[in-house]
Amino acid sequence: MTEETLVRKAESRDLEDIVAIIKDAKALLKAQNSSQWQEGYPNRASIEEDLDNRQGWVLLKEGQVAAYMAATNFDPNYEVPIWAGSGRYWALHRFAIKKDFRGQGLSQLLLKKVIAFGQESGIKSFRLDTGKQNQAVQHLADKLGFVYRGIITVTSDSVDPERRAYELLFDKQENKQGGKNG
Repeated sequence: MTEETLVRKAESRDLEDIVAIIKDAKALLKAQNSSQWQEGYPNRASIEEDLDNRQGWVLLKEGQVAAYMAATNFDPNYEVPIWAGSGRYWALHRFAIKKDFRGQGLSQLLLKKVIAFGQESGIKSFRLDTGKQNQAVQHLADKLGFVYRGIITVTSDSVDPERRAYELLFDKQENKQGGKNG
């Protein structure tokens, strides 16, 4: 990470920047003919909840909020028997890069840094899901050693609620299905 790039917990002063980043990401997904994030979620209230619970993270590049993601302790959509890890986990959600900063490797940087913070807190399982059309997140998950676990169903998309689910483990069961940690 260079001097002009910093990852930190999101703060209330970041709210407007985060909302704008999410809006850009929704437009990108729509252009890819994805139904993901097209029915209101995520919205200002979900971002405010992330901030209130201290579960939001931002990446700042040259002083600007360039990326956002949330790392939550629970996701009701993940209460399915597809995961290899057990116990505490972080669900990685609402992951988006500001339009002007796409293609610079910041997604990978943010994800790696948040995972490192989680590991420092004792988290050994990291989970995420994405729509079938979201090739960028699927590629990133593969690149960072996440293992594809199967399909889950989300409640925030009535058009295509199926999501590809991925997990990254740091324990004795470490990614038994052939993944690697990076």
